[in-house]
Amino acid sequence: MKKNPQTKTRQKRVLVPVKTKSPRKRKGWGLIVLPFLCCLPLLSNANPTRHHTGMNELFMSEDPVNDTQKETIVIRGIVKDKEGTPLPGVTILIKGSTVGVSTDVKGEYVINVEKRDSLILSFSFVGMKTKEVKWTGQQTLNVVLEEEVSEVEEVVVIGYGTTTKKDLTGSVASFDSRIIEESTATSVAHMMQGQIPGLSILAGDGAPGSPARLEIRGVPSLSGATSPLIVVDNVPMTSDFDINELNPDDIQSIDILKGASSAAIYGSRAAAGVIMIMTKGGRRDQKPVINYSYDYSTTSLVSDVNTLTTDEFKMLVMEAVRNGAKAEGYDDITKYSKYATFAASDFFGEANTPWMKYIMRDGSKQQHKVSIRGGGSSFGYNASLGYTNELGQVKGTNYERYTYDIGFNADINKWIRATVKVSGTISDRLSNNAGLSTAAKARPDIKAYNDDGSLYLHSYLYSGRTYYVVNPIIEMEENTTESEDHNVRLTGNLEFRILPELNLITQYTYQTRKGERYAYQSSRTQAGSGYWGDQKGYGRKTHSKTDSKELEIRLSYMKDFGENHKLTAMLASNYNDEEQEYYTLSMTDFPDDYVQNAIWQGANPYKYGAVNGSASGSVLLSFVGRIEYKFMDRYLVTGTIRSDGSSKFSPKYRWGTFPSFAAAWIVSEENFLKNSQWLSFLKIRAGWGKTGNGWVGEYGWRTLYSSTDYQNMPATIPSQIGNNELKWESTKQYDLGLDFGFLKNQRIRGSLGFYKKTTKGLLYPFTMALSTGMGSTSVNFANIENKGIEFDISATIIQNKDWNWSFGFNIGKNKNKITGLDAEYISAPGQTYLSNTVIREGESLGLIYGFETDGVFRSQAEIDYYESLNPDYQYQEQYSYRKTIPGDLKFVDQDGDGRVNKVYGNHEDKIVLGCSRPDFEGGFNTRLSWKGFTLSIQGTFSYGAQKAWTAEANQFCFASTGTANVLDVALKRWTPENPDSNYPCVRLDFYNNDFTDFSVYNASYLKIQNVNLEYKFPKYIVDKTKIFGNISVFASANNVCTFTSYPGPSPESWSSDAIQGASVDTEAYPKTRTFNFGVKVTIK
Repeated sequence: MKKNPQTKTRQKRVLVPVKTKSPRKRKGWGLIVLPFLCCLPLLSNANPTRHHTGMNELFMSEDPVNDTQKETIVIRGIVKDKEGTPLPGVTILIKGSTVGVSTDVKGEYVINVEKRDSLILSFSFVGMKTKEVKWTGQQTLNVVLEEEVSEVEEVVVIGYGTTTKKDLTGSVASFDSRIIEESTATSVAHMMQGQIPGLSILAGDGAPGSPARLEIRGVPSLSGATSPLIVVDNVPMTSDFDINELNPDDIQSIDILKGASSAAIYGSRAAAGVIMIMTKGGRRDQKPVINYSYDYSTTSLVSDVNTLTTDEFKMLVMEAVRNGAKAEGYDDITKYSKYATFAASDFFGEANTPWMKYIMRDGSKQQHKVSIRGGGSSFGYNASLGYTNELGQVKGTNYERYTYDIGFNADINKWIRATVKVSGTISDRLSNNAGLSTAAKARPDIKAYNDDGSLYLHSYLYSGRTYYVVNPIIEMEENTTESEDHNVRLTGNLEFRILPELNLITQYTYQTRKGERYAYQSSRTQAGSGYWGDQKGYGRKTHSKTDSKELEIRLSYMKDFGENHKLTAMLASNYNDEEQEYYTLSMTDFPDDYVQNAIWQGANPYKYGAVNGSASGSVLLSFVGRIEYKFMDRYLVTGTIRSDGSSKFSPKYRWGTFPSFAAAWIVSEENFLKNSQWLSFLKIRAGWGKTGNGWVGEYGWRTLYSSTDYQNMPATIPSQIGNNELKWESTKQYDLGLDFGFLKNQRIRGSLGFYKKTTKGLLYPFTMALSTGMGSTSVNFANIENKGIEFDISATIIQNKDWNWSFGFNIGKNKNKITGLDAEYISAPGQTYLSNTVIREGESLGLIYGFETDGVFRSQAEIDYYESLNPDYQYQEQYSYRKTIPGDLKFVDQDGDGRVNKVYGNHEDKIVLGCSRPDFEGGFNTRLSWKGFTLSIQGTFSYGAQKAWTAEANQFCFASTGTANVLDVALKRWTPENPDSNYPCVRLDFYNNDFTDFSVYNASYLKIQNVNLEYKFPKYIVDKTKIFGNISVFASANNVCTFTSYPGPSPESWSSDAIQGASVDTEAYPKTRTFNFGVKVTIK
């Protein structure tokens, strides 16, 4: 190697100008002139002098050395963070010497050192992990430093930008990144459940691919936006997006914008809060790294469905017949109209068929996930693929899904950066709830198969008509729905660095969601036969598609003014165009149940409507602004404003404005606390903001018409009455919070928050009078208030070389109340009724509404007393030919008129029986690691909610035809031999007509959600493979156990209806417990 011609023999320390090659020129040498010199002299015995010049500082030994006798080398490169941003001021030292330099404002460095056999460079920077790199002869050595941040310095995504936890002024909760990295959960919802205060997640039933219900700080609306807005990689998802579509391994961070001061940046989309999700991207200056994981899981039922055996079934059916005869006044049971049917010799069979075993199986799931990430000095790339194949425990239920995520970012030049990302899912789901529901009700005395192995169909006569007994195996095999979904998201982004403190970002996103549903019910199924055998099969094809195009232009500015002032500003505009289409084709009377062509040739149009469909579209135009100001690193203020214009509203009310303001004081930065040994962080924050809800029909303000025919002549009729007075729902929210940390490095940390949010003008489809010929129209008819308190705390209990133990706990209480109802739209003063719930002014949503009972009538004397209270009426009105008998439920007369009015539409004797909203709920987690082993446990809890177990209400008494089995709880019924029972006597089709508190239960629970044990092989073992960078194996259990007094399948069950919510348990698919085993590897 040539000796540096600039080197001369000196007797003392000198500063040497080093020639360097510009990275932008392939030929010639030039001098690097640095604008900043920040390399400090290292202490040595000789106490070297510090020099300041316009070049990098190079420290040399004070000892007299003849440099012409030693060979020198020049090493140059760029230091960046993992996002590819150059880092100025990084200190580079030659390990074991006092030679060092620092990077310039472009992150570039040049160092001139003596050539050695072993040369190690150390790169250090405030907030980054120190990195040591061995020199292997290369002239260019580029380095990427990783962050080493404290809890308060972690980056948080806040919408249209980022900040740190320390600088947050609004109520934002961040999901623990370590849980994301280590989680073995099979879905995002399961991973998050119970880990964020104020975020309630009901994970759905056990069906493969079932969606989850998410709720932040209570229900803010009665329709539309009852679930939070989900934003993935700064792109708002469409309203039908399911968070479980995401591959958990692709997720980098999850932040929840709970307060209006933080969520208002999304305006009319943020009434229910916002969940910000960032996925992993490419890493610059990194050779390709491949990650692969595989896990296999098995499932088992959490609880069984227990019904009557054949002997029990026969006994209780005939007992119900006797009670029916008694209720209709027959002392001679043979005169009872239904007696002949049940007493017939061919009514009962002799089998004892375990129907649930015929339709259930061992469930399983396999998941493969593979990703590759890397990049060069000016670009980064990533690609990931996930595959899931799940066999449900109910036969005929399967779920298969592919997820993909591909991204590329590059610097076009030093001023422009481009990013392209495409991601999506392809899924195929086979579902069949009919088989499970019919098996739970199937008569045990009927055999499943004929002697020749064919499926058995049993029939009998009732009132002169032939009835067919359902065979659940036929329902399972020949009543199926196959769903195919294709979801794609394509995003292109250009970032222009106009000035060091001014950036312009343009982003275009296209999303398309396409669904195809194909359902067929053969002529041997209940529905396919038309229930009476007059139909030969039923088929239904459904097509749905949503296209969304969004253009965003954003200008961001960040500038420090002196040491004490920092200003950040952002202006943006959004244009969103969304279109939907939907159509169905329904046909019956197929020539063959098993051989069909694509166009269903030979079948007939369904008599209740063969073709149905619609197409609609909407546009949302938005303007957004935000200003953040920080003074002396301790006083922070943030102000935002957003204006949305939606085509869903009339021109009069088209625009909505949504401002917010927040302030915070970092008390721990004050001089009187700055050096505190016990308090490491303390921040007080307060905020106010306004959000909205515009999730109504695309043309709710307009009167619509549809075509028809009248006497073979074309005609047009109104199909919807428009409401041009329709307005935005608006929500105002106040937040007050406290963030704290104790001890060094915040070994104990947490937050305490209070909030109150009021929503006015709740949108709801009001049912119109029958005389109009219309169904419903959207109106603003109610106001609602949510207020509550949230608390979370986490602690690192043990932290040393081998052991690490941490624990986290959170709890939240939300109180929901209707504060106003529009008298024009309610069915009674101060309330309106909806099925088995009621909306009542001054009370919460989710009320369970019906008749109160007071046990059962124990004797005829007791019945006679109640009948005497109002001689003009029967005490609890039955059908005219029925009377009350001992063992019947005893209804409570609420209005004191001596009778219980059960005529449909009357509510004088109905009351609120409970509420599905819990008093409080939360979660906990703990993590214990020892050397390579890590044990983690997550759990959730809820207290104070009630729930109606509808399966018990519907399956306690027999159908009037006696064709269905009932739950074995019916064995606890009242009889003269069991007079103290509070369960009523068995009857034929009686209690189903009246919703009572009979099946309303406390739904409080404590649940161990996940237990995971992982072992990471030591590095010295992994390095011997020369292929892998990391290897770990794990075993986990999900939905481990639930402690509850609720007797139904799950206290977490919920209805898709926004008002009923979790008040009723209508789940048809059983809850499952999952055991996972898997491996994760990194290929370097």
